[in-house]
Amino acid sequence: MNVLRPIQKEFYGDDYRWFFATVVNASPPAGLEGRVKVRIYGVHNPLTNEIPEKDLPWAQVLLPTTEGGSSGIGRIPQLVAGAFVFGVFLDGVSSQIPLILGSLPRTEFPTAIQTGRNVSFQDKFEYDQDRLQNVVALQFKNDREASASIGLRRQQAMKFFIDNGYELIQAAALTGAIEGVSSFRTYDIEATDTVGILKWRNTTAIGSRFSELLRFAAQYSPNSDWRLYSIQLQFVVFELRNRFNLVNSKLIASTNLKDASAIINREYVKGTNQTDRLAQRAYDEVLS
Repeated sequence: MNVLRPIQKEFYGDDYRWFFATVVNASPPAGLEGRVKVRIYGVHNPLTNEIPEKDLPWAQVLLPTTEGGSSGIGRIPQLVAGAFVFGVFLDGVSSQIPLILGSLPRTEFPTAIQTGRNVSFQDKFEYDQDRLQNVVALQFKNDREASASIGLRRQQAMKFFIDNGYELIQAAALTGAIEGVSSFRTYDIEATDTVGILKWRNTTAIGSRFSELLRFAAQYSPNSDWRLYSIQLQFVVFELRNRFNLVNSKLIASTNLKDASAIINREYVKGTNQTDRLAQRAYDEVLS
């Protein structure tokens, strides 16, 4: 007499576990094409020093049946970092294999992490409810001004990049490059050939980086202005995780400040010989 074994329902689908999540990286490594890295609400601690980006899962993404569904045929997901997504765990209560079913539009400014939940800078910004507004003020003070205190904006940039998953040396390399290119100046009153903190070429031609900045600002929030310092910082991360994803992969793999600065200076900003010195300053200020 044959005895049927009970179905392991946690892997069969009888036990469902739904989730909402934020996409934190849309540039998967080779072999994981079409996946995105997610931070899942209620599963992953929002504090990036508790659960760093490298420990988050790469989620599969459901595509419609109008696509080929085979390697090299059809489209790949178009989700970008910052997207708010909905999905289900394929392994039920084990909750280790996430599948994204769709995305939900949202406007969120500032993000939860940017308003102080991340305590990577705990020695400098002691986090508690009484001081939350001080942390917010640090992140966005003088946001609409073309230029502000270089020291303040250097500190804001470092906090922003670390809050968005970059290690200290990588954040310092990015911050040093921005300071070397523009001294954190977001725009000039008089029209110039280049604009913004990375001196993007001032052209709205289709496919230009400046036109992408304009579109990014418009999609981020109806009231957003591309001249905002915070918007331009977010666009830097958007560029690195999409258009410059190969540069981003090299940056993430870098293990020392000199290499990280060289990657950014050579393959991303292209144009300042001060990156090493300024990156070292940004790095030292955090540790001082």
